[in-house]
Amino acid sequence: MPINNYKDAWLSKASIDYFAPFISLWLACNSWYRSHYSDLTAPNDPDREGTDRAFINKIKSDFTRRNHLYKEFENCLLGSDEKKKINFKTNLELLHFSLNRADLKPDRTLQKCSFEYMLTDYAQKDNATTGYINIIATPRINKDNSVHKDDEDKVIRLDSKYIISDTKIIFAGLFEMIYQIRNMVIHGNVKPEKDEHDVIKYCYLILSDLMGV
Repeated sequence: MPINNYKDAWLSKASIDYFAPFISLWLACNSWYRSHYSDLTAPNDPDREGTDRAFINKIKSDFTRRNHLYKEFENCLLGSDEKKKINFKTNLELLHFSLNRADLKPDRTLQKCSFEYMLTDYAQKDNATTGYINIIATPRINKDNSVHKDDEDKVIRLDSKYIISDTKIIFAGLFEMIYQIRNMVIHGNVKPEKDEHDVIKYCYLILSDLMGV
C-alpha cells in the first residue's frame, strides 16, 4: 500500500490564524485596564467610542509605573534582556513593513495606519498638519555603519530601520494604532488575506509582550 504524503495538508492546519488570538488578547487587555483604572470616570464620547476612548487616552498619557503596559514597553525596547529586545524590535520593524503592504485605513482618521503617520492624540485625528507623527528616523551613518555621534541619542535602531528615541510618542502612537486595528477587525474592515494577517500577527506579538504574556 503506498504511503501518502500529507505534509502540505498538515502544514496548512499547523499555520496559526492570529485573528482570533488577537481579539482574545485585546479582551484580556480591556479587562485589565477597566479594572486597573477603575477610578476613571469616562464621559460619553462624541465619537461614540464610549468609555473605551477615555481608557485608551489614559493609557496613552500615563507614563508612571502604574501603567504596566508602558513599563513593559520600555523594558522590551530599552531593557537589559538582549533576546527580548531583539525579538521586540524585530516585531516592530516587521509590523512597519506589513502595515505598508496591507494599506489599512480606519474610517475616522485621515491617514492609513503606518509608522510614518502615527496618531498619538486621537483628538487631533482631523488635523493633517500636526495630528500625525513620523516615527521613522534617518540618522547620519558613518562609514563603519555606526550612527553619527550627534544623532545617537535621537534614534533607536530596530533591525534595518531606525525610529525616533521619544518612547512616549512611540508608545502612544503604537497603542492607538493597535486599538484602531482592533476596531477594524471587530467591524469586519480587515480582509482575511496574507498582508492583513501579517499586521494582525505582529500586533498580537507586540501586545503580548506589553501584557507580559
